Amino acid sequence: MQKKSRKKLIVFLCIVFSLVCATIFIKMNFNVPAFGIKDGAMFVNHTITRVFGDKNYYKLEEENRKLKEEIEVYKEYESLNDELNSEISKLKEVTSINKLLSDRKYANGTVINRDLDFWQKKLVIDVGSSMGVTNNMAVVSNGSLVGITDDVSTNSSSVILLCNHKFPLNISVKIKIGDNYVYGILNNYDENEGVFEVVGVVDNIEIPEDSLVVTSGLGNIFPSGIVIGKVNLVTTDNFDLSKVIRVKSDTNFDDISYVTVVMRGEE
Repeated sequence: MQKKSRKKLIVFLCIVFSLVCATIFIKMNFNVPAFGIKDGAMFVNHTITRVFGDKNYYKLEEENRKLKEEIEVYKEYESLNDELNSEISKLKEVTSINKLLSDRKYANGTVINRDLDFWQKKLVIDVGSSMGVTNNMAVVSNGSLVGITDDVSTNSSSVILLCNHKFPLNISVKIKIGDNYVYGILNNYDENEGVFEVVGVVDNIEIPEDSLVVTSGLGNIFPSGIVIGKVNLVTTDNFDLSKVIRVKSDTNFDDISYVTVVMRGEE
């Protein structure tokens, strides 16, 4: 213990002596470069810190080292993200994939006519071909699919409602279960119960109530991800071979005033 204290004392005296000498040299106008003074001061500070064991010094040094490592990792991830985006763009160019199933454009409109005799079958909106609308485009209200465009003119379009029991299309849909999806076909509307029916689900998997049902994007008609509704009831067909899933829409088909026509992204 005494040897250690004596060693510290000797080092301290050497440092003091060095500082005194440096002061004398400066006062005698010796041409000492500025960087030499700066380096000397840094050396003295570093030596004092190490001799007297500043605890915070090593802690800060370790934290600084970890921060530098995290910054480097972040830069790697940033670089990887840029690289992946670049690769996706190149793959699209090579394979001529210019759109995804979820690519879409929108045209907003207002209901301008709804005949009482065809209340549950059809309505007319104030957007047409001048806005890029064509037949068989998805029409959404209150966030859910309500029908498809039909008989499109320059400034208006008819909309065949999804609740029309003569709806002309079978729509490919998918049901979200956790992180997975099961697929089926929307092909019927029960007017008495006010629910849609999804058939063709053969997966042996439990489908909870309130599972979200959306368009799959398959069939090249609708973009994927357009909400149909939520699962209301799950039964099986007459042969017990596949499930029949009843789906309740969040939209009130008796109260549709504003709509959005959803179009696939351009080819």
